[in-house]
Amino acid sequence: MAAPEISLKTRRIILSGYFFLTGICFSSWASRIPDIKMHLGLSDGAFGGLLFFLPIGSFLGIPISGSLTAKHGSKKIVTIAALIYPLALISLGLANNLTLLACCLFLFGMAGNLFNVSVNTQAANLSKLFEKSITSTFHGFWSLAGFAGGLLGGFFVAHSISPLQQFITVAILGWLFLFFTRKYLLPGEKSSQPVSKMWNKPSPLLFQFGLVAMSNMICEGMMFDWSGVYFQKVVYVSEQWRTIGYISFMACMTTGRMFADALINYWGARKQLMLSGLIVTLGLIIAVSCPNIVVSSIGFMFVGFGVSSVIPTIYGTIGRNASPGRASIDLASVSSVGFFGFLIGPPIIGFLSQAIGLRWAFLSVALLGLVTFLQAHRLKKYL
Repeated sequence: MAAPEISLKTRRIILSGYFFLTGICFSSWASRIPDIKMHLGLSDGAFGGLLFFLPIGSFLGIPISGSLTAKHGSKKIVTIAALIYPLALISLGLANNLTLLACCLFLFGMAGNLFNVSVNTQAANLSKLFEKSITSTFHGFWSLAGFAGGLLGGFFVAHSISPLQQFITVAILGWLFLFFTRKYLLPGEKSSQPVSKMWNKPSPLLFQFGLVAMSNMICEGMMFDWSGVYFQKVVYVSEQWRTIGYISFMACMTTGRMFADALINYWGARKQLMLSGLIVTLGLIIAVSCPNIVVSSIGFMFVGFGVSSVIPTIYGTIGRNASPGRASIDLASVSSVGFFGFLIGPPIIGFLSQAIGLRWAFLSVALLGLVTFLQAHRLKKYL
């Protein structure tokens, strides 16, 4: 099929598959963490420290990913990332000691970020060809892959299949998808500027968008890492119900991303961001006001809906307004500020929990929803 004959709808569907591929690789690793921890015989503390190598790799990979995508185009880098990210996943199953696993996690984080920046640049370029917002749906497929990866992991565990065998299966399926669909990706825009001239500190505007992203990612990181602990130590649920808060959050975040584009197209990105911030604040207030399994689960559902569209809305806005060849650099700049929230969020919650209690630590994060609301109002000229 010649490139001009490929419809925008087809390109959108295929690109959704690449977002799903990034998500299934990550969630496949996450679903087998207990097995790998047990295989290596690591304590909770040792393994917790080891896991920090993944976000470090992701964070340090942001400028590399942005530069490579700007220089070579998003199509070429998506192709490379779709090859090496599953390969890095396989390496996690092969790691048989602490040092090797730490190195593999670092590389897995870098490869994942290369995929993230390049595929979001591809999404930004494709969204310019549509008259309506389409970015949130792509991120919805990433979240959907989180569920799929968990189910896949459960299936392999139930059938006593090793993490390595699962990772190889996911990698082969991903590579097959790449082989048959690469031709449907948009030709990537390239920057003619030298890499050294592309990079500088984020502009005041990008930094403001980055603050919104950081506030949101602190909240997301808290929900990923502390929701189970909250239900265990504050809500006092039994062990089998410990993950109900996380499931409630993830289900609504996925659902919200699937429908966010329609809301953005209806009333605009600014109102969507402002509403998202208020819903996050409301959800956390509900969750801590009456800590029982029903009320807190409802609160976490609100939080899921609230955070669902923030990052896709920001990325979509930045991508649409970026000059040719600059989308990956601008996205990486905003990501570098935003991703800092993922790094500092969980430790901050730990410190606050130690000082004032986990319940009040969660309530403190509710203020970040108001930050999103106020920043979205300030940025009305650009949204």
